[in-house]
Amino acid sequence: MTDRRRHTAHSLLEPLPIRLIGGAAKGLAVLGGLALVGAMGVTLASVTGRAAFDSPILGDYELVERLVGVAVFLFLPYGHWVGGHVTVDLVVRRLPDRLRASLARAVEVAFALVAAALAWRMTLGGLDMHRFNDSSMMLGIPTWWAFALIVPSLCLLSAVCVVRAVRA
Repeated sequence: MTDRRRHTAHSLLEPLPIRLIGGAAKGLAVLGGLALVGAMGVTLASVTGRAAFDSPILGDYELVERLVGVAVFLFLPYGHWVGGHVTVDLVVRRLPDRLRASLARAVEVAFALVAAALAWRMTLGGLDMHRFNDSSMMLGIPTWWAFALIVPSLCLLSAVCVVRAVRA
């Protein structure tokens, strides 16, 4: 059986909530990829317009800044789901397996709490941005819409951490 089929068979044995969390993390990563493709398209069009017609896209920096910023947050849950974050284990690898597992669980719980706290604070910040009608200088893009994408991603990251803590 190929690794992909084995992984799919193993995935089907997971409880539905865990499969949904993994699927949502993957879906947000795809959206993050689309945001980066959009940022690349804006950059390409602006550079081409500037070079060929002396007419860049108005507000290109604002668009790229927001798209890339949102993309970073959209990638976080999937990156953590697949264990893609960098870890330093110079001291920990010498510890007994049970202690390493306990430390891994503690780190996941701490990360879940940090992600939840960030989601809470970003929610409050986004609500303020909406209430005060904050927007970008050139295009007048409302600032709050980025928060509307970032907060669910942070909530999902927190859930991913909880799943990983249970699995550790």
